[in-house]
Amino acid sequence: MEMEKLNKSQIVLLTLLVSFVTSIATGVVTVSLMDQAPPAIAQTVNRIVERTVEKVVQSAQTAAVPAAVGQTVVIKESQLISQSVDSVNPSVARLYTSDPESQIFFGLGLVVDKTGVIVTDSNALGDYSDAVVRLQSGAQVRAFVIARDVGTGIAYLQATTTTLDGKAIAWESAVLSSSKITLGETVVALSGKTIQRIGSGIVTALMPREKAASIIDTSISQDSIMGGSPLVDTDGTVLGISTGVARASSVSGFIPIPPFEKPVEKSAQSQVPVN
Repeated sequence: MEMEKLNKSQIVLLTLLVSFVTSIATGVVTVSLMDQAPPAIAQTVNRIVERTVEKVVQSAQTAAVPAAVGQTVVIKESQLISQSVDSVNPSVARLYTSDPESQIFFGLGLVVDKTGVIVTDSNALGDYSDAVVRLQSGAQVRAFVIARDVGTGIAYLQATTTTLDGKAIAWESAVLSSSKITLGETVVALSGKTIQRIGSGIVTALMPREKAASIIDTSISQDSIMGGSPLVDTDGTVLGISTGVARASSVSGFIPIPPFEKPVEKSAQSQVPVN
């Protein structure tokens, strides 16, 4: 057969045949040389071959199986606000006068201790020394004013251990902030006389006071704030409460809540005991 008369297909087949025969011959020669080579050289060559095969297999598996991609979970701010409100809700109460025939709404209160200590706006209570506390569950409890802090405008009430219908009650205390408040952080105020309402905004300023905690000023509308409204961050931590003292500095201002033992330790000038 003359090479000049071969067509393209025949040339390709002939080339493949030559390559195949050459490969077989190369393999036979390689095996013969490996048999004659010193053990050290044979081991080195075997290791190179094994590692080459491992890399080829790994590359094939990587190509066949998609690489695991880390998922980024995006949490909306509205979700954080909802979770924050849900976490503080069990500690929020509405305060009324103790007269069952004509109950007057005072404002909101916040449980700050598992023994039933509640804080509220002293201005909202006026001269009253007791109140009926209505929790989110609907349970009603009698509470009595134990101290008023003039410096913060906070009134402290101690609730009884049973509801008005004689049932035992377990108090859920709110988590009070112990960290530094940051300008620009998102905050939520709770309010509402008969139904729950919220207003959201950011911390716009920390208004310093002489020898006292700064007033937390916010961008929350004053329509969403009432006496005793707690200010909560997106973690459900209570940053402060709305009192007459805070609102005198800013209509959207709140004052940090000190530990409930603190008013007892203050001097008579800053604390007015209730007889």
